Amino acid sequence: MENKTKEPTIKRRKNLLISKVANINYDDLYFLYASDCKLRNISDITIKGYEFAHKKFKQFTGEGLKCEDISQDLINEYILYLKDKLKPQTVNSYLFKISPIIKFGIRKGYIKDTIEFTHLVEQEHFKEIYTTRELELLLKKPEGNSFAQYRTWVIINLLLATGIRAKELRELQIQDVNLDNAILSLNHTKNRKPRAIPIPTSLLIVLKEYLRIRNGVGEEPLFCNIYGEPLPRTTLQISVVKYCRARGVEKTSLHLFRHTFITLSVRKGMSPILLKRITGHSNLKMLNRYYNFDISDLVNIVDEYNPLEDFRVKKSMKLTKK
Repeated sequence: MENKTKEPTIKRRKNLLISKVANINYDDLYFLYASDCKLRNISDITIKGYEFAHKKFKQFTGEGLKCEDISQDLINEYILYLKDKLKPQTVNSYLFKISPIIKFGIRKGYIKDTIEFTHLVEQEHFKEIYTTRELELLLKKPEGNSFAQYRTWVIINLLLATGIRAKELRELQIQDVNLDNAILSLNHTKNRKPRAIPIPTSLLIVLKEYLRIRNGVGEEPLFCNIYGEPLPRTTLQISVVKYCRARGVEKTSLHLFRHTFITLSVRKGMSPILLKRITGHSNLKMLNRYYNFDISDLVNIVDEYNPLEDFRVKKSMKLTKK
């Protein structure tokens, strides 16, 4: 008798709890998702990207959006709203970063509608990499006693020789540079997967001198400010901008060195498979976005790989024998 009277009460409480949980605001959903990301050890940079996309979505919907009101129609309206204001690549970036939040809400039962995210077709654009002349100007060793200029010169040498990301560079410690084996260890990467990359001879010479002048040990940052702390992002950016402009180079992007490294490595014949291991890209499609295609790249190799050339060579050999 007791069990029969208690069971309906338990069911009512359970239903009431589900009803309350399912009716949460979109703000609460984002908070839950961000907490879940932290539990899964997702990087702070990635979470900040989600937060930025979350705020953009709120600008469109306004405050107080309920999860139960998030539908396919709402997402479609948001896509059209972004499309009127932004380039397809930027629209896709916002959608890519907001979709995990929405899908999390669907999995947890907060959002009832089944939602699909349609990404816009992007017009492919290639970034103009640093030219040979610009690199010659940037790689000329600075004269004088300014350590800041010298440090920036070393940084540019490292970025061009390895193609590592700016954040990976800022996280480098002195112990990560193995001069004996010419290996650079990257322990703080975008995808949280450490990787080791080779140090070419020219960079090895630069780093040997820099480490002697830097005079640090172990876990100390490879590139630091005057207080011995890791070089802040803005300090690194400003120092490179000043350095480039002082040498008459208008391009000042740190990330452009990564594009330049990948493009020049491909042109020199490096295998994309090996290159992907150096750059840390998850797949060849991502790597391809960094390669700045030039028709001259194909013109220079077309005779070597074109099948028709094999027959021309054979015919030429026969004529020679006659």
